[in-house]
Amino acid sequence: MGGVNFTFLSQLDDYIKMKQYRLVNAVVVYENDEIVFKRYYNNFSDDSVNHLCSTWKSILSLTLGICLDKGIVKDIDEPISRYLPQFAQGIDPRHRLITIRHLLTMSSGIHFIGGVHYHCPMLEQMRRTKDWIAHIADVQMTATPGTRFVYKEWDVILLSALIGKACGGLAYSVVWEHLYKPLGIAGVEWLAQNKGSLNYNADLDNGLPEDGGDKMTALNMAKIGRLMLNGGMWDGERIVSESYIKESIMPSKASAEYGLLWWLSDKGYHARGFGGQEINVYPDKNIVAVVQATVTPSSKFYSDICENIITTSEAFPHRVS
Repeated sequence: MGGVNFTFLSQLDDYIKMKQYRLVNAVVVYENDEIVFKRYYNNFSDDSVNHLCSTWKSILSLTLGICLDKGIVKDIDEPISRYLPQFAQGIDPRHRLITIRHLLTMSSGIHFIGGVHYHCPMLEQMRRTKDWIAHIADVQMTATPGTRFVYKEWDVILLSALIGKACGGLAYSVVWEHLYKPLGIAGVEWLAQNKGSLNYNADLDNGLPEDGGDKMTALNMAKIGRLMLNGGMWDGERIVSESYIKESIMPSKASAEYGLLWWLSDKGYHARGFGGQEINVYPDKNIVAVVQATVTPSSKFYSDICENIITTSEAFPHRVS
């Protein structure tokens, strides 16, 4: 079985120069749970942190899995109106149909437009309001929940608020206590709004970093991928149930390319963030590959780097199972 393409990695510096990838800061590769390659640019090092951007969404998915395992949330198919009363007010009858699963699969049916370069002008409107959840509840519905995939920030904002309601605190408290601490990750607390009723990652803001957005080293990002690859186990400790991990990387009814806040491909599954932040897991190769880059308003994506890191001499299954 093919593994890491070391020929490509030996020429990575030349490849990055040729492609003019001046904003790439780190490339880290694990194979069979052992680090086999790391390269830093722009004065980055093992201790340098980079904004997660939307890779945090996949971390939020793991957080929901932990909540299910611990009984903080009872069922992935519960309606969100049980936790968020703004969606039980009858503003739209379809609100009561929205479940936690729909938030995880970006299929809530709530209207959202990302805008040019995903600058999210609708988020700017939300920020000017006092009650963000009430604002989202007032946005029109454009599809029956579960029927249409639309990548949007509403669903993860609602999911973070729901986790906070369920645990009686903030979503980040669950992340810190039950995910980051066991993995030895030092995170930066997500911003809170409305006196703790909502907890979110500041990197939502047009994909651009702001003070308070979670940051992580490349090696710590790789820990998230390794946790997934190992079915939710870390150093002999169960962090997330294997059943939830498997469900996370199965296609949803709304999209064959998206699971529970994880992107899917014919090669594996991926946490992806604006500006080229990537955690790529290739289960048939036992490889985890991470890329970090500096974010700018017109940032590039660098998925070709990780595609070249794995050998392609044999076909991968069509889907992860």
